[in-house]
Amino acid sequence: MNVFVAGGGRVGFHLARLLTIEGHDVTIIEIDPNRVEQADYALDARTITGNAVSVMLLTEAGVGAADVFVAALRTDELNLLAAATAKSLGAKQVVARVDDASYIESSMLYETLLNIDYILSPDALTAAEIARFIENPGMIAMEEFGRGLVQMRQVRVAKSPTRNGRTLRDVCPPGCGALLGTINRKGQTMVPNGSSVVEPGDLITLIGKRESIPTLQSQFQGHITKTDHITIMGGGSIGLHLAQLLDNRACSVKLIDWDMERCNFLAAKLKRVKVVCRDASSRSALEQEHIDEMDLFVATTSDDERNIMACVLAKEIGAAHSVAVVNQPDFAPLVGRLGIDHAVTPRACLSNRILRLIHQKNISTLAVLDEGQVEIIEFKVEAPAPLTGKSLRDIAGRFPKGALVATILRGEEVIVPSGESRIEVGDSVVMVAALDSIDAVLKLFTS
Repeated sequence: MNVFVAGGGRVGFHLARLLTIEGHDVTIIEIDPNRVEQADYALDARTITGNAVSVMLLTEAGVGAADVFVAALRTDELNLLAAATAKSLGAKQVVARVDDASYIESSMLYETLLNIDYILSPDALTAAEIARFIENPGMIAMEEFGRGLVQMRQVRVAKSPTRNGRTLRDVCPPGCGALLGTINRKGQTMVPNGSSVVEPGDLITLIGKRESIPTLQSQFQGHITKTDHITIMGGGSIGLHLAQLLDNRACSVKLIDWDMERCNFLAAKLKRVKVVCRDASSRSALEQEHIDEMDLFVATTSDDERNIMACVLAKEIGAAHSVAVVNQPDFAPLVGRLGIDHAVTPRACLSNRILRLIHQKNISTLAVLDEGQVEIIEFKVEAPAPLTGKSLRDIAGRFPKGALVATILRGEEVIVPSGESRIEVGDSVVMVAALDSIDAVLKLFTS
């Protein structure tokens, strides 16, 4: 697919990296020569130095032939203008990244007026991911496949059933209705086999029959308490989005920010959420706000170090769970080691959403995990292909490294496959695969 990314900053660079790994033809347009040099060195992508809102530059670059154009420049206005210009030049789908709440609240109007396909906010997407974590305690991510009959849950391991000689083969035996698709340990993701073991602190992905997942999850997490009492540190864009999502729900929410003027603004925007004006990054402040009584502490400021340290303090004082917003990708793998339950990265939230848009023609459902290290995809086998009708044991050698068939949906039957299982025409297949394996996997099952 021919993809243009306007902007080589943190968001644009990350998205371009994921797309090049998948094998797409990527062009990055960036006005800063230093960023262009960095992209040239690190990515297998075409780079163009220049202004991404210039009609002349976009025309000469061939934007009219783009399948997807993503505007991730330094301001919302530039992104809207670049996306609208690319669309008028012939780009099939255009996406504009925005941060200002006024653009987000009127996104449908701007999409219509400017002919932009999608206006997306990293902050709003980040808040939505945290809200899903609150709705589903203990789950880092959740996705449904196969018309809701198949479920994927990513959870952090509190206790490991693979001890005293037990392995995954003992924990997830044939017939249990689910399997463990990935293990992320210290920032590195692997696809396990029957002899693998799981350690406390690992991030694991469970996939299988919807009704079988809770029982398997309990083996790795034990009893999960509800999230009824929540404290949010930081009244910026992410904190406000999250508070608004929780404002009408049956839970007690407190939003803390140090700036009085901002607190007055927040209090006027929110109905049920309690707004407190103070610096919540010190131990004494957290103790005075009774953080030990909280089910969840969320740090959403723009300062990664402050978020991480506040979460560590909150857990030490007695908060049951904590979530940190982390913008610097190198910090994300550290979170689990420090006892923080979940790290949410705005650039990953946006990139994952755009990857879904890019894949929507060939893949019915997509989940992107662990900063893009692995994807879980669902596709339908429409016609006879090289590997249809053959047992998985016989074709194992043809599979790309790191690819795993998680489930096969045949009519209303969910099959958690064994070596003797076969993929037939008409089946919907859920597969775990590394980004650089996606195209190869699809070719094996498409004519």
